[in-house]
Amino acid sequence: MRNLKAIGILFAAILLFWLGMPGVSFLSSNHLKTPGKQAKFRARWGEPWTTISIAGAELNRFRIPIAKSLGGFQPVFRISQAWHLYRDGPKTIRRMEIVVDGERVYRTNDSELDWRSSTFRNRRIRPMAESLTIKPRAGNRKGLGRYIVTAVREDFPESTSIEIRSVWSKRGKKESVHHWMSAEPPTWKLKDHTP
Repeated sequence: MRNLKAIGILFAAILLFWLGMPGVSFLSSNHLKTPGKQAKFRARWGEPWTTISIAGAELNRFRIPIAKSLGGFQPVFRISQAWHLYRDGPKTIRRMEIVVDGERVYRTNDSELDWRSSTFRNRRIRPMAESLTIKPRAGNRKGLGRYIVTAVREDFPESTSIEIRSVWSKRGKKESVHHWMSAEPPTWKLKDHTP
């Protein structure tokens, strides 16, 4: 019985390592597949790294289908092996901005533009702010938008225009407004805008 337990533990460790495969699990199945890609890699990294990388890419092409068929049980036990999850951060950076009379008063994760930031960081509000930033037609956008308009009117009673913007950018690139909502007196009714 002791030997079976040891064999079972060893098998489970090998299986989880095979499913996760640290260091190569994020590579595409086309990595170093063609002679041209291999030549470029060789020119940049030289040997023995090229040979090791080609062997790793071949192993990964063999591993991926097996890992997909074996890995179906992982979500059930919440043990999914995704060791590269935070490798480079998000491809697209999305931020919510609140602009009152043409002046920004709030911007996600900006210490200088932090009007009511504790509210937007609240664990119950943050998911709503994120979905408003990601989806132009988010289901909660009007409710959160009405809350923002009410709060702005309390803190800036002389305001004449409010914009709630979703600003997107790639890392290191110029940002642009993806979609936004605006409200103006006398009704302060929110209007959706997409460029």
